[in-house]
Amino acid sequence: MGETKIIATVGPSSMNEKVLKKMSKNGLSVVRVNTAHANLDDVQKIKKFVYSINMEFNSHVGIMLDLKGPELRTIDTENFQVKSNVIYYLTNKKINDSSIVINKPEVLKFIKKNDIVLMSDGKVSFKVLENNDHLKMVALNDAMLRNHARINIPGRYVDLGILTEKDIEFLKEGIRNDVDFFALSFVQSSENVKNLRKEIMEHGGNQSIISKIETKTGLENLESIVKVSDAIMVARGDLGVELPLEEIGIVQKNIIKVSHKYGVPTIVATQMLESMVNESSPTRAEISDVTNAILDNADAVMLSEETAIGKYPDLAVINMKKIIDYVESKIMDFPEPDEFLGNRIAFSIAKASKAIAKEIDADGILGFTNHGNTAKMLSAVRPGIPIYIGVKNESLSRKLSIYRGINAFILNDNNFENALESLKKSYSIKKGSRLVVASGSPYFFLGGTNSVSAITIGEFLGRGYPVGKSFSGKITKSGKNGNILLVNKRIIDVDKKFLKYKGIIFIEDVSPQIMDFLETNKISALYNTKLYKVPEEGEIVYIDGYTGTMIR
Repeated sequence: MGETKIIATVGPSSMNEKVLKKMSKNGLSVVRVNTAHANLDDVQKIKKFVYSINMEFNSHVGIMLDLKGPELRTIDTENFQVKSNVIYYLTNKKINDSSIVINKPEVLKFIKKNDIVLMSDGKVSFKVLENNDHLKMVALNDAMLRNHARINIPGRYVDLGILTEKDIEFLKEGIRNDVDFFALSFVQSSENVKNLRKEIMEHGGNQSIISKIETKTGLENLESIVKVSDAIMVARGDLGVELPLEEIGIVQKNIIKVSHKYGVPTIVATQMLESMVNESSPTRAEISDVTNAILDNADAVMLSEETAIGKYPDLAVINMKKIIDYVESKIMDFPEPDEFLGNRIAFSIAKASKAIAKEIDADGILGFTNHGNTAKMLSAVRPGIPIYIGVKNESLSRKLSIYRGINAFILNDNNFENALESLKKSYSIKKGSRLVVASGSPYFFLGGTNSVSAITIGEFLGRGYPVGKSFSGKITKSGKNGNILLVNKRIIDVDKKFLKYKGIIFIEDVSPQIMDFLETNKISALYNTKLYKVPEEGEIVYIDGYTGTMIR
């Protein structure tokens, strides 16, 4: 069960339930809708597909709407030839043949002398000489400027607002259809995120916000942006235009490090398996790229064109899952955050849960949450084992689909025994599995996490003092029908028939001689056992060598 989550962009290649079903079966956690290439009708269509898949597979795949945001672009520049060292003018209207008209001339006032202006994904570059009513620029290279070319001004804050009219329409449609995440493009400051949060609330939504770091200004304000965001996306496409390409790898690591310091999950995006747009397998360099994103401590990795327009959308997800599973099988010791925004007691409980789980070799950690904070904290400490989180509604379960290591399940009530039944049904937890439980006991079942305990899955039969490792098998009282001997009477002398059995359960205390015999021959046992229910002859039982608990 891979811990790093997979996000895949939907498009012409995957805009049907059959393909999405294949992707979901192979590890897809979140479906991304790129609103720059989608229609409003697509939102409801994707919701229908994803809800159907979640119902069939008892899964919790989430939906992300990636809002395009306002952009600076050229107007009518098709086949516009730029010559190095020639003067050009960035204007609000065509003045002469050297004029390059911009779609938002009001931003010209933010641009200063000596600023660098990049166009067409950085292929065309200019240096600003003067800023009067328009920009006077000198071209720094020869290039062909494409029509409606994107404009970047690295390092200069340009106030474009945060949403276009089209974004607002998608936001309303997303809220109507209960999508789980809105990704905000070109985030430059924490105020951008706060304004989107207000916009969502004003339209009756409570979606999580993923801030895309894709400008130099956003990078400079990273820490303040992280503090107000639900997640951070390392959007390497536009970052690769705003920054020298050789800096991207280190910048990626730093964004993840700063985000994780506050327990905020991160997504690494852009060109992860890009060759799979046309090929059925990724390149070695791409495999290495995904590997490094996992080792960098990212919560999720994202596929874009590979699944939107690629020939092999399901294979792209399969290959991503294979890489994740292999890397995580080799390295699972990832660092905890240095700080955490939220309840310090609950965060301490999360850290304690990790420590106890490691000490007792637990199979997983079980937590419960009302709003997702406990899940966020448990994910952030990176315990290296599955984290099972009980929630009260589907909406919250889908919001948790972005957190590394989290496996959500739905609770029908606030009864702990019923919660364990729901867990076993959702994830096929085996009897005898050892779990560390982080909960709000004794005051709250959900939320207010303030306690940690250890349990063994199964019906409780009794408890004794353990000797040796955990063991399981068939109970025998007669010594004939099983491999775990139940001894009801007090025995003082060593009996060599003990060697025949996988384990022994003594109801009474044992002598030092018997204890030495058990330890020398590495025979697991319980002694001074108090039975709540007496097991039947031949019944299979599980004994936890850490807690001395016997269950069936």
